[in-house]
Amino acid sequence: MSYTGHILALDLARVTGWACGRPGDVPSSGSVIFAKEGASMAAVLSGCRAWLREFLDHKPTIRFVVFEAPLLPSFRKGKTTIGTTRQQMGLAAIVEEMLYSKSGYDVREARVADIRTHFLGSNKHKREQAKRLTIAACRARGWTPADDNAADALALWDYQATLLGPRHGRLV
Repeated sequence: MSYTGHILALDLARVTGWACGRPGDVPSSGSVIFAKEGASMAAVLSGCRAWLREFLDHKPTIRFVVFEAPLLPSFRKGKTTIGTTRQQMGLAAIVEEMLYSKSGYDVREARVADIRTHFLGSNKHKREQAKRLTIAACRARGWTPADDNAADALALWDYQATLLGPRHGRLV
């Protein structure tokens, strides 16, 4: 039996991409800035909590949330900071804790490698090339992501929709 409810996909960062919809439908998407550049981690985490609470309050049919799993610094080969890693882990923790406290949500995470392999057919692209290809793949599906953050969330949404209802997703 396939899942037919709404899926909210989150590409968590200070600027977070989101995509939402039922498998088989055209998802809505966008990006949100949790705090201004250079803001404290507390400001970013607080912005995440406030946005997520408001978003879910306006969309009570969402019961399934998936986010991109935070990467350890070793996966970025020294091209990230401990602050960025802490922020990604903190954002994931905020989402999981908040949805746990609200109860009734199925919360999952997905690895970037799995998402890219599904959506692009390969995980061998460098980060910037993968972002460009993801935007192009979204547009090829008739979706219009606001930016690369929204495109990444759309790719994650499509990946999760495929896992939950294979007849709906589009494997490359």
